Amino acid sequence: MKRLLYLCLLILVAIKLPAQQKVIIESFRSYSMFGPTMHYLEDPAIQQNIKSKISKLLQNYYNLGLVDENLPVEVHTNAESLKNKKADFKTTDTSTWHLFLELYEYDPKTFLAGSDYVAEDSAIIAASKSVFQLSALLANPTMQIISDQNIYAAITTSPSNGGGVSPKNIFLTKKSFGSLVQVGLQIALDSANQTALVEIKAPPVYYADNFTLNTLRNPSKIDVNESKNAWVFYVQGNLEALRMDEQLYDEIWVKRKLVDSSASTLLINKIKETGNTATSDFIYLRQECRDVYQDKNYTIKVATEIDPYKETNNKKEVFTNFLPGAVHCMLQGKDTAAIFEIKKMVGDPFKQIYIDKTTNGIDSSSTAKISDKDFTVSIFYDYQLIGKIRDESFCINIFWNHEMKELYLNNQFIGLAKGNTTPENFILLNGFNNTNLIKELLLIAYNKFLL
Repeated sequence: MKRLLYLCLLILVAIKLPAQQKVIIESFRSYSMFGPTMHYLEDPAIQQNIKSKISKLLQNYYNLGLVDENLPVEVHTNAESLKNKKADFKTTDTSTWHLFLELYEYDPKTFLAGSDYVAEDSAIIAASKSVFQLSALLANPTMQIISDQNIYAAITTSPSNGGGVSPKNIFLTKKSFGSLVQVGLQIALDSANQTALVEIKAPPVYYADNFTLNTLRNPSKIDVNESKNAWVFYVQGNLEALRMDEQLYDEIWVKRKLVDSSASTLLINKIKETGNTATSDFIYLRQECRDVYQDKNYTIKVATEIDPYKETNNKKEVFTNFLPGAVHCMLQGKDTAAIFEIKKMVGDPFKQIYIDKTTNGIDSSSTAKISDKDFTVSIFYDYQLIGKIRDESFCINIFWNHEMKELYLNNQFIGLAKGNTTPENFILLNGFNNTNLIKELLLIAYNKFLL
């Protein structure tokens, strides 16, 4: 009888306890000045993680529950569509709280132009790739604002072993984006928060492709710094420095009975095959370069036809009419280190880049969609250099507006260099460790005549 009485009392107490009040997410608006980034918010896994984080924070900070509904994400692609938007409430339930969320991405220069940050914070923003603003407004059932917080995050790049083609308008992988939102929510939903700006270091993001990720296995990534006109980097613990010097030219004599005795038979034949010996000039574009610490001087010579009567809108093209065949070379002193041919605009239909997807450049499981449409680009090599170096076959594929350089030796993919006119970094693959050869291949790949 006593146990029954206790049970009745417990039931009465439970009935009298007030039910936990719930929060409904009224809207989650987003917009990026750069374009694609906010499409990460449409990923179901990202949405579920955001909901779980919000639920936990509301419980911890306000002892409130979260209504279990789909996240009302709005990805705006036009800034005008954000204007004059009224705060609409989904329910008139007097026990329901209301949460409004906004996530915006700004170009740092534009952001600084309209801000009044102190010098220290401005320096962080100026050095960033992009700036995110996460806003969280929480209102009680009587529409009274309980918390209204803005947090800004400046995105800078951290080191990574990843490789591939980098987007110009996306600065976070899916994982980094999810972490950014969670950190922002942690701060923005804390009504006692005093933080306005945080710096977030994130690994670089790359487009997905069907060739780089398949070959990057435990890569050795080497960063290159410019110092006093030299490219400085470490390989196998040793400091190396390469330098590009003067760009000159030497005329190749083939007019009338004058024939350059230093020109090879193949080169003379290629010149004659043009049928332009009477009108064009034929020159060696000469690039002097140097391996600083090894005290080695190199000369890269690129045989070119110059037609003074050819009309072109781009003056640079005048100097890229390279002669066909293996008539170009790199000399070390008087010795021939390499001889090669240069091909322009060579298509490779088997290599594709997926503009609608991003990765971390290491693991294919990091692939994420940033567009609801498929967008695939086949690779065209700006230049393809094929020849012999130190009696071994080599190939250098230069693509993506000269930004990427693939290095092959004896048909094996040994390196991937990134950088337009100078190397920013390069990755060594498949255990390749011949430092001298990699340096010589970099000098050929980055000679200044490959415009």
